[in-house]
Amino acid sequence: MTGSGATRTDVRRGYRTVLRHPVAGRLIGVKAISELGDFVGLAALLLLGYQQTGSLLGAAAVYTARALPAILVATLLGGWLDVPPRRPTLSLLALAGACALILPATFPSASTALAASALLGAVRAAYLAVTTAVVAESVEREIQLPYFGLAAVINLLVQVGGIVVGSALTIALGPRVALLVDLASFVLAAAILAVLPIAGERTRRDRLPPGAGFVLIWREPTLRLLALLTWATLVCSVLPETVATNAPRGWIPAVMAASALGGAAFTFVAGRTVFLERPLNQARTSAVLGFALVAGALVLFAGGHPLLLVLVNLVIGGATGWTVGAQATFARLAPPGRMGQLEAAMVASNVFLEGVGVLALSLVAVAAGSDGAAYLAAGLLVLGASAAALRPLRALA
Repeated sequence: MTGSGATRTDVRRGYRTVLRHPVAGRLIGVKAISELGDFVGLAALLLLGYQQTGSLLGAAAVYTARALPAILVATLLGGWLDVPPRRPTLSLLALAGACALILPATFPSASTALAASALLGAVRAAYLAVTTAVVAESVEREIQLPYFGLAAVINLLVQVGGIVVGSALTIALGPRVALLVDLASFVLAAAILAVLPIAGERTRRDRLPPGAGFVLIWREPTLRLLALLTWATLVCSVLPETVATNAPRGWIPAVMAASALGGAAFTFVAGRTVFLERPLNQARTSAVLGFALVAGALVLFAGGHPLLLVLVNLVIGGATGWTVGAQATFARLAPPGRMGQLEAAMVASNVFLEGVGVLALSLVAVAAGSDGAAYLAAGLLVLGASAAALRPLRALA
């Protein structure tokens, strides 16, 4: 491994070590900047889709639009992600994200929101794949779980701030200002990534055939089980934010941001411990997610106060944090030099299932006449996946 130059026995666990690392610390800084802009822009796109269509399906379609491009990245283009140098690839992907926002910032509408979301889906899948490959190759294994934990905390905290700011800006001033903030964050991230201190020379890797990432995952029993459980989780991961667009107007920011706040609190604690290093503990935490979703369904069916939904969403977000452990497990068990394609397969499938899942759950809610039906269906799905994964994970432990 490259990176800090420290021997593996010299590396101490913890967030301070991550922040002091020449590569990991810089990636954390870029993540804070770019993702704050991402969530400001996402809130604008979600509300734009809802306002233009007058339906929860309009907001869900913003997520769904990212699905197909992300899958194309993992399949048709995924084989190239481990071939070019990491640093210029990351910078170019950040600039591509900025370009994707020019159209909706100039001409805000439901159609431009969907087009931007589709382009950002492809960019996001490739960018996250290459970033995780950099971590696997340039960050010592002992601090990879703290890195993913801190990265998740940053992601969720800026999600809280970004969604609140983005939704408030969009409601007060329209979506254009929020989308320009997102565009500027991409440009700043590209500038920082251009000087990322990754080792300059590395062996050129051959391009694997399309879809090889999924094959690599399926061949490893632990990764296969965690992938299936992750996919069940991702089907409902953006449900709290999507349903929040239908909340009472004054409660939208709180309901929309609660899941992220709960996730930030859980991952901040869990990322500094060894709890999530065990796949079995990851599956157990996912079961908590399933029960929390069922509880949310009961609140919605009963027409409970929005504050109750805020509290339930806090638990949902916290339990979704089990995926931080899965990321570290994937980085540990991935074949050397192939983390880019393997992560692209996971990110793309996650984006696909996130988009298709929230659309399907929204259709369930519309058909049943209650958003609680979406929560209930999601909870039963996650509980079933958790139950199916627990026994084989015990055998592999």
